[in-house]
Amino acid sequence: MRRSAALYGILGLVLLSFGLVDYFISSGFRLFVWVNLICGIFAIVLWITSSRSELSSITTGRSARYGANAVIYSAAYIGLLFAINYISTLHHTRLDLTAEKVFSLSSQSVNVVKGLQKPLKFYGFFQGGENPTARELYETFAYYSPKLTYELVDPDKHPELAERFKVSVMGTTHMQYGGDNGEGTNVTELNEEALTNAIIRATRSSKKVVEFLDGHGEADPDDAETQSGYGTIKKDLEGEGYEVRKLELAQLPKVPDDANLVVVAGPIKPLGRHEIDSLNDYLKHGGRMIAMYRPQRPDNPIDEAALVKLAGDWGVKVGNDIVVDQVMRLFQSPALGLNPLVQTYGEHPITKGFKQRTEFPMSRSLTAEPDLKPGLTVTPIANTSDTSWAEVDLDLLFRQQKAELTAKDTRGPITVVMAVDGNLERLGWGKGDARMVVYGSTEVAENQYATSFNPDFFINSADWLTGEENSISIRPRSIRASRFRLTTGQFSIVFAFAVLFLPEMLLIAGIVVWWERRN
Repeated sequence: MRRSAALYGILGLVLLSFGLVDYFISSGFRLFVWVNLICGIFAIVLWITSSRSELSSITTGRSARYGANAVIYSAAYIGLLFAINYISTLHHTRLDLTAEKVFSLSSQSVNVVKGLQKPLKFYGFFQGGENPTARELYETFAYYSPKLTYELVDPDKHPELAERFKVSVMGTTHMQYGGDNGEGTNVTELNEEALTNAIIRATRSSKKVVEFLDGHGEADPDDAETQSGYGTIKKDLEGEGYEVRKLELAQLPKVPDDANLVVVAGPIKPLGRHEIDSLNDYLKHGGRMIAMYRPQRPDNPIDEAALVKLAGDWGVKVGNDIVVDQVMRLFQSPALGLNPLVQTYGEHPITKGFKQRTEFPMSRSLTAEPDLKPGLTVTPIANTSDTSWAEVDLDLLFRQQKAELTAKDTRGPITVVMAVDGNLERLGWGKGDARMVVYGSTEVAENQYATSFNPDFFINSADWLTGEENSISIRPRSIRASRFRLTTGQFSIVFAFAVLFLPEMLLIAGIVVWWERRN
């Protein structure tokens, strides 16, 4: 009977333990909890009633003292666990082990949220007032700033809020910045990018204007369909709070006064003297410009002489060449390599915290002019690998599809993006400063490269030029297909270790074992 009584007690404790664990962890299925609690209590009562005499002697003996100590230690241990758990809820840390950190906010989003000056509240309008995806996303944003709060709203139960915030579509997120009397905006997309861009729009006092030069065959910001269009870049700029317009400078006396940035995206036809003078005058009065170039193809010559001279006047020499970085493929000849990868960046606000690979197809080389004017600072900010070079024999490259490194070519790394900062007072043109970013490639910002980190780099350039340096970082990521590309040197290393080294070691080990056994 004593053994049975002890078994009842042990089973009772086990049942109670599992019931309590399920109660605190699970909030759905309660039948398991109640069955365990009832059966556990019944088993313990049965144990107590069957062991009265033993219990009286146990409570007064030496074992009672040991038992009391064990209970105290156990209670202290459980109390410590509860304290650690409570502290962790107050100071919890998120870990995202994915390669692209797709389940975390981007550093740009974190900077935007941490930079809030006034309270910001998300009102999420969903059926029944509940949406797990929205709640998790809102909580992620709120984690980085005490000024950001959220509330999930059922529009059927609170039609007055839907009417007040002009919400007509289920799934809309309304952002209220600065309290009830502050600015508000609605977002229908439920993702980090949409919410971050909406926060930027709500917190900016005014929109900044980006003018894309038009009329010379430049890349079209209104073209979102073809691979060569700039529609994705335009959408990204507008998402950052910019107003994007086209600029037909030939019909205007000068660059408009409200232009915060002018983008010259690889004109095919030459710019007129009036247009070059207007752009130069715009820079001399503190303007901001992105100048992008195309390679000189023998089968399709482009006259960019005036635009090349403009960059030279501001300290950047655009080479008459094209950057090549051949890629090795197993059991095949090297690929031509006109899409060099960039993963080495200079020290500059544009590239601060930027460590992702970018692709610079059909790029010309850029170097600083040897005799810079006092007041000009030219910084290389994107460089290709050591295995690349600047090919000058364009006829061999484009007509015969061949590329060979010769004494005439420039060995890598090759600079493909440069940033120019001009002190106007030292240059003798007034007060303030002028800024320009020169790209050796025009294709770098085309729609076909929208899934890479190229748009991030371009937007960073625009942010630095317009003084929005606090917004510079990597934009929200999305899950994308992984790509693995090797340069000639990297391929050689992988081939040596994977194809040669391992079989060699196995063969040596086999020989050693055979020899030992033989002797």
